[in-house]
Amino acid sequence: MCKSVNLQTIICKFAVNFIFYTYMNVGQKPGWRVSLLFFVSLFAYWLVLSFVDRAAFVLSFRYKIEDVQDIAYAFLYGLRLDFSLAAYLMALPFLFFIIQQLWLQRGVSPWLLRVYVMLPTFLFAAITIANLPLYESWGEKVSKRALTLGLDTIGGVSSSVDAGMLLQAALMLTIYFVVAHYFYHWVVVKRAKYTSQSLKSTVILFVLGALALFTFIRGGYGRATLNQSAVYFSDDNTANHAAVNTYWSFLKDLTKSTKKSPYQFMSEEEAKAIVGDSLLYDRDSVINVLKTDRPNVILVILEGVVAQVFADLGGEKDITPKMTTLMREGVNFTQAYAAADRSDKGMIAVLSGFPSQGPESIIKYIPKHEKLPAVGQVFDSLGYATSFYHGGQSEFYNFKSFMLTHGIDKVVDNANFPINAQRNSWGVYDHLVAKRLLNSLKKEKKPFFSIFYTLVNHEPFDLSPSYAFGNKTKADAYRSTTFYTDTMLFNFIEEAKQQDWYENTIVVVTSDHGHVYPTEKYGLDRPERYHIPLFVFGGALKEEYRGKKVDEVVSQLDIASTLAGFVQEKTMRFKYSQDLFALRRKHLAFYNSNAAFGVINNEGAVSYDMLKRNISYSTFPKDSVDHREKLIHVAKAYYQTVFNDFLKY
Repeated sequence: MCKSVNLQTIICKFAVNFIFYTYMNVGQKPGWRVSLLFFVSLFAYWLVLSFVDRAAFVLSFRYKIEDVQDIAYAFLYGLRLDFSLAAYLMALPFLFFIIQQLWLQRGVSPWLLRVYVMLPTFLFAAITIANLPLYESWGEKVSKRALTLGLDTIGGVSSSVDAGMLLQAALMLTIYFVVAHYFYHWVVVKRAKYTSQSLKSTVILFVLGALALFTFIRGGYGRATLNQSAVYFSDDNTANHAAVNTYWSFLKDLTKSTKKSPYQFMSEEEAKAIVGDSLLYDRDSVINVLKTDRPNVILVILEGVVAQVFADLGGEKDITPKMTTLMREGVNFTQAYAAADRSDKGMIAVLSGFPSQGPESIIKYIPKHEKLPAVGQVFDSLGYATSFYHGGQSEFYNFKSFMLTHGIDKVVDNANFPINAQRNSWGVYDHLVAKRLLNSLKKEKKPFFSIFYTLVNHEPFDLSPSYAFGNKTKADAYRSTTFYTDTMLFNFIEEAKQQDWYENTIVVVTSDHGHVYPTEKYGLDRPERYHIPLFVFGGALKEEYRGKKVDEVVSQLDIASTLAGFVQEKTMRFKYSQDLFALRRKHLAFYNSNAAFGVINNEGAVSYDMLKRNISYSTFPKDSVDHREKLIHVAKAYYQTVFNDFLKY
């Protein structure tokens, strides 16, 4: 860990001592001391709100912080961003004060100050209560991406809310507003009094005040302006996230432009050359593992199911025994990794073979995602019956528009089921959707390509009538909904096996993304967070490939080219995707979150923190520096190219 106290931290400590000294020595003298005391009081008000938010974060995620001393360090190091936020919020009152002294020369309505303080206070309260459940699920703090996705999918957000979250929010709001109310009225209001002062005092206060605000806003006078990484102090990212001021970080993120890539590491020519070499594979080396070149294809995308719930993937026992049986009937890719941490990115990764774009999500931009290629178009062009089945709202994350503009003729979702159908907070239960899908496939007169996207395993993990592993903790509830998903899918396949068309059918099962549960110990920079199931089975699979394990690294992105390969389409349209059954290919998987990215190969994994601008995790030994640096250089080139492609669409 690194906890050396730098110059800016010393300045913050000095400022705290200065504030205390001012309070103790101002006395009752009019003039500049009274004005200064008001500004110190208002400045302290914003610091108190930041303190409450950080305290709420620490209390909620104390179990994730390895060293208890890091909690104190988080409050200490976080002062830099706390002071910066307070200085930003002081700029307007400070400017008004100068105008008041030089021109108005009289007191004004106290409501001006009250309204000015209330607006950020209510905004910050909303950010605080939104941040806690978001961090628990996503492993990152509230951001512009979370806001835009939330506004676009309000129904989905409300579906994730449970009674525990509402209780937590109510308690947090009560504490927050009690502290804010009494500090404002007992400390700030009592000192918000107009006192005239000399021109000389006003000018001196203006110069010193402007200098102080500029210093705190910028965070010092080095070449680099203040950013979140300035308060990072530990190799424990949860402790670092505690130090980051939630409000400062969120407001800063709102100002970021989506028209400029955050991944600018090298020339575009160098990046393209590296990526081209890394993803180049021999399409003529693809093995034909199917008995037919016109199979029926069922693609099952499981909501948030991770490798850690599969015994055959090194995870826990007894959670997915029936899917494990299905795994052993076909080809099981034991080292498959998701492209990202959320459903919106996972869907694009699977169906378009397009990687995650970090802080962005191409599916929310309809004009952009319409230009992406997708496997549905391949099957549609061959005259297949194409469909998408999901128990939730297909408008969620623009899934419906994506399906309909990419060769999927039939979209069945929550609206297509009767009002009395069994539902949880997200929509119709998966077993009912599976039954509807099966009945539909029985009637098909031509080859079909059908996507079945599950939902019960989505937070808040609602399940009826019972939880196989209980629901005392989120992790147990997750195990229970995964067990339900396991049973549901197995029953669906067992019924499918009774149909005439099954002998001509290939089934691909994967997950849309990884998850923090059930282990709750892997951060977004760790490859384990993205380790997912990926297996292929069915009547159309040749006998010699049944029961086969592939222990080399593959990516969720590779599904797109593989599905196209099943119907002998050796397409070049999925540039980031390699066929899973190519003999001569690169075994690489890239993963990405809002503030980190990483790459995995057969030798190990390495990840890069975008805030700290350095390697945050590596499985390579210390004497393999060159190997590690070379691999992360490939990842840098990869995401630079990906984001540039995103901008061009």
